[in-house]
Amino acid sequence: MDFRIIKHVTISVISIVCLLVFRCAMLSLNPYSDTRPISLSEIAAYPNNNERSFMENDFYHNLSMLNSSNFSLLSMKQIEQLASSLCIQGMTMDLDNRAMASLFLPSSGHVLAMLIDDQDSEEYQNLDGISLPARLSYNRIAALHPEMNALRPRYEAFIDVFYRRLLESGISDFPAKWFEQNAQTWNGNVTLPGLSSLPRLDELDYSHTFALDIFLQDVEYLSWNIQRGPVIHSLSNGIVVAAESGWLGFPRKSAALSYIKGGISPKSGNGVIVYSPEEHRYYLYFHLYDLFVKKGDILLKGQAIGHGGNSGINARKKGGGDHLHLEIFDSKSGRFLRNTQIIALLKDSSKNKTAVSPK
Repeated sequence: MDFRIIKHVTISVISIVCLLVFRCAMLSLNPYSDTRPISLSEIAAYPNNNERSFMENDFYHNLSMLNSSNFSLLSMKQIEQLASSLCIQGMTMDLDNRAMASLFLPSSGHVLAMLIDDQDSEEYQNLDGISLPARLSYNRIAALHPEMNALRPRYEAFIDVFYRRLLESGISDFPAKWFEQNAQTWNGNVTLPGLSSLPRLDELDYSHTFALDIFLQDVEYLSWNIQRGPVIHSLSNGIVVAAESGWLGFPRKSAALSYIKGGISPKSGNGVIVYSPEEHRYYLYFHLYDLFVKKGDILLKGQAIGHGGNSGINARKKGGGDHLHLEIFDSKSGRFLRNTQIIALLKDSSKNKTAVSPK
């Protein structure tokens, strides 16, 4: 082989290895770049007091109260007052719902850390067969779990008020764009009729106990083992508290898949988490191809949130695609619903749909 070709290949390999090492190093410092609660150093980065109005000073002071050490000391009444003040001040400063959500709400990693239990956290620290970036990501979520799990009732009290204020103000219109010409046929399920199916009850023992894999039809098979499924619809009214895309991984000879970056978690892939203050439940939609919504969006039941897909380590395994991974966390009980409960909920939703009129 020509020496110049060998040299070129060697340099390319070294460059790729260096990039991966750098990526791992950055993840080890902080896998969630939009981490919230915000730090006091971030507050200090804003213009100094002489360059801000009194209202802005008060706004940034209130933001500093979202730091976990301050937030944990507030009473529920103080948290509700803080949420109301921040929302009013943010609107006065012409911040939209997405901008405020990026400032007020925790990162996707923090939200996941709120919802997992101690057993999940222990499993996250002992995962095998995954790439180093994936391992670092799960270790980070596990490290956040004790603090965020304790703070979950406080964040829900904050989000309840934030959600209500957005609805009252009309600052966040329900997304008007529909992505299917026959959207009016939606019947309360995660997809339009005929585009998804539930597993048989005798198949549940072979899947997740506290989640449900819903099979998708009319899936497009794109290059590089990428799938684009039908449009996924929200099962509830609520606010998007986490929305992450850009999942990237590449196949290895083993059954596992190397994770590089992006998504709501390495195994879950691109995903959306909707919190419903009316139901006090979180709806988690994983393995999406793309997202139509962002953190802070207000949704009605039936709103389109993205296409189904096969992003995420679990969906890229051989035979692991063609499905939507759905989880529902009930904050009153502090537990995820069992797969049988999710099936019952879906069947009930189809009987009692609250349709959103296409625009």
